[in-house]
Order: sequence, then structure tokens, then C-alpha cells
Amino acid sequence: MNLLVHEFSFLHKYMNGERFQLLRHVRTFVLIGALIAVASSCATTINLAAPTTLAQPTVTTLPTGTTSELFGQMQSTLSELSLAITNEDKSRAKTNLATVLNIWGALKPQIEAEGGEAVDQMVEDMQRIVDLASSSVQRTRPADADKALRFLDLVIQSQQ
Repeated sequence: MNLLVHEFSFLHKYMNGERFQLLRHVRTFVLIGALIAVASSCATTINLAAPTTLAQPTVTTLPTGTTSELFGQMQSTLSELSLAITNEDKSRAKTNLATVLNIWGALKPQIEAEGGEAVDQMVEDMQRIVDLASSSVQRTRPADADKALRFLDLVIQSQQ
């Protein structure tokens, strides 16, 4: 038992010795230096080749025309939307979606003004088409844009 006490007392003397303290200081400085090096390597990179012009706000005006003209505009815009998503052209897809939303903004009051017994169903169906167009851009799914176009064709045929 006395032998174990003697071994631990030697360890205690060693840990409080100058050499051990020096090693602890060196280890601390190396650790701090490594942390500073890692932290400074996270600097911000500035891309000087990036365009510096600010995006100009677009002026949106609702399209005008008869109901059949607006349906035709929406049909062509939805087909362009599908192509833009397929070609991975996000900016063109977003522009086409904005056009679809503007056409729907002009078309909805006209459909409601025409009245009839199936107005509510027609508005609901058109809203589903617009929702499909929106999800096609948000989720990058050209199939949703194609479905919207096919459903629009069915709505147009039911109007004739």
C-alpha cells in the first residue's frame, strides 16, 4: 500500500513540475493558434465578376382581352412554362408563371361576371390549373406544367 502512495506522490510532483507546466502552456498556445487559423480561414469571398446593377422592379399590368383571348394567352404561356422548366431556365420559368398569374387575375373576374350555373366549378378548376403551374416552378416539375396545360385544354373545350 505504501508503494502505491509513493508512486502517486511522484506523479503529483511531476504534474506540478516546471517541465509539465511548460508542456501545458505549449499545448494551450498550439490549440489557440489552431483555432485562430481555422477561424480566419472562414473569410468572406467577394466575387468581383458578379453584376453590380440592381434589379429593376417590373411593372405588372393585367392582360386585357376577351375570355377566349385570355384562355389562348394562358395556353401559350403554359406551354412555354413547361419548356422553360425542362430546359432548367429558372428566370424564364418564373417570368412565365408571373404571366400565368396575371392572366388568371384578369380572367377570374370575367368568368365570374359571365355567370352561369357552373361558375364556381369553373373558377375552382382554373385555380387548380394555376396551382399546378405554381408547383411546377417551385418544385421544378415540368410534368405539373404539362398537366396544367392539358387541364386547361379540357376547360377550353368545355366552354365551346
